[in-house]
Amino acid sequence: LFHLMLIMFIASAQTEKDLGFQEVQVIDSFIPVVPSADKLMDIPQLVDTIKLNKNIIYSPLDKYLKGRLKLNSIKAATIKGEPLSNLYKSYIYGGFGNMSMPTSKIHINSDRNKTLSYALMLSYKKSYADVKSIFDDNQKVSASFRETDFSAFLKKDFEPGIINAFISRQGNMFRAYGYNPSLNLSKESVEEYWGYSKASISFQSKNKYNNKPLYYAKLFAYDLNEKIENSLSLFLSAKQKIGLNEYNVGLEIDYEVNNLSDKYVFADSLVKELIININPSFKRELWSGNLNFGFDLVSIDARDSSNIKLAAFPQLTYDYIFSENNLSASFGITSGLDKNTYWSLSKKNPFVLNALTNDGDGLNLINSKVLYDFYIGMNAYLGNDIHYSSNLSYSSVQDMSFFELDLSSIYQNKFKVVYDDVRYLQWSSKLDFKINRRSNLSIALNYHKYNVDSLRNYAYKPMLTSKLEYNYNIGDKIFTQLDIMSAFKRSTAIDSSSLAPILNDIIDVNLSLEYKYSAIFSAYLKAENLIGGYQIWQNYPVLGPQVFFGLSFRF
Repeated sequence: LFHLMLIMFIASAQTEKDLGFQEVQVIDSFIPVVPSADKLMDIPQLVDTIKLNKNIIYSPLDKYLKGRLKLNSIKAATIKGEPLSNLYKSYIYGGFGNMSMPTSKIHINSDRNKTLSYALMLSYKKSYADVKSIFDDNQKVSASFRETDFSAFLKKDFEPGIINAFISRQGNMFRAYGYNPSLNLSKESVEEYWGYSKASISFQSKNKYNNKPLYYAKLFAYDLNEKIENSLSLFLSAKQKIGLNEYNVGLEIDYEVNNLSDKYVFADSLVKELIININPSFKRELWSGNLNFGFDLVSIDARDSSNIKLAAFPQLTYDYIFSENNLSASFGITSGLDKNTYWSLSKKNPFVLNALTNDGDGLNLINSKVLYDFYIGMNAYLGNDIHYSSNLSYSSVQDMSFFELDLSSIYQNKFKVVYDDVRYLQWSSKLDFKINRRSNLSIALNYHKYNVDSLRNYAYKPMLTSKLEYNYNIGDKIFTQLDIMSAFKRSTAIDSSSLAPILNDIIDVNLSLEYKYSAIFSAYLKAENLIGGYQIWQNYPVLGPQVFFGLSFRF
């Protein structure tokens, strides 16, 4: 009731008041205007104590798309081999051919053992070959030879380290058949012999935890032609790795003695030579590669010299790995000393002047010094089937050895050694291609360029050599191999007045075949020098095509 009375009072008060009126005169049309304002922000913000979070969930929608690509299925791998219990420790090989009869080899090995292993090897080869003389096409001279080989080794693994012992004897009896047959020489008068005996024993320490130094020691000795030339060498080294750095120091002593036998007399000034070499080195992992730095400090008490000479040969190399097991590169500079002895030179050319007999002259023995050798190389593995390697080097060599036919020798069929300073450019490359599981292809190519200092000519060092090797396996029963080798520009005359020998280029083919009847029995067929018709050494044509058949047995 109170509220009703209040409403009636207010309504009565409003009706009683006269509001009146006001007259407004409009002189122009009205245009509403919005005053300008400053924009504070593009996106409005909500200021509140409550925040709204949107929960959005994304989930994939499975949909099958059918492609056109079809993949070949991978065949199940098969492993062919023999259990360890059936491995054969001994091997016998024998055969004959048109220029060699007989040929035999025997290998005796120890059973598989972690702490002790040993082996013994014997071989014998006899040939009654004749070769057509280059002086008279209608006459043949004897090129017969006999090769014997004996070697044995022993390896013992102890707790402190590993001991290796080795002994061998190689004999090569042959004819120096590069003489004029008009001399009517007997076979005995041109008989040559090289006998190489050597023995060594070494010890290498073991480091299971890689925190202690590794030590290595080796004692090595050899004898040539029963006391004609002897050498005794001692090598000691220690290696320690600390963090990323590896430190190594070595000591090598070489003592060579000639004239211990009364079969040949050396000049007193050429009898002895002592070389002492100290070679510290440092290795560090740097920039995804390995940096190696060191030097050889050499003391030389040389033949035909009363003074002791000192020389330092630095070594600096770096191996960079672009990709582990795929691509790597190396470059650096090296130097060193190459010893020239009757042993080393006769291994290169068996027709050099022999200290066993009086050839009317003797070898001039001078060591070669590599003053520097700049090189750069690479190794690339293009998948699991292709491996390519290449190396380019440029070096300066003092007293590099060259062979030259010695016309002052008794029968003018022996070679002397001459020396000269050389700038030497070499490029070598090799490609190994595994075509499939049964076949492999290997191609090697080498280029050499010699810039001699004082020699008017040189020979027997080809400018370009190559070798192709192809292997094919037929059903794991027949194994074939084809070798094609070549050598071009083997003689170079520096000026027109030189008398460099004219040697033909070499292209030759070797072929071999093995038939594996079982795991213990195999048959061999080999054919070598199928083309022939060239001389490796002046006045010494190679033996013609040689065909050989042999059998092997394992037990």
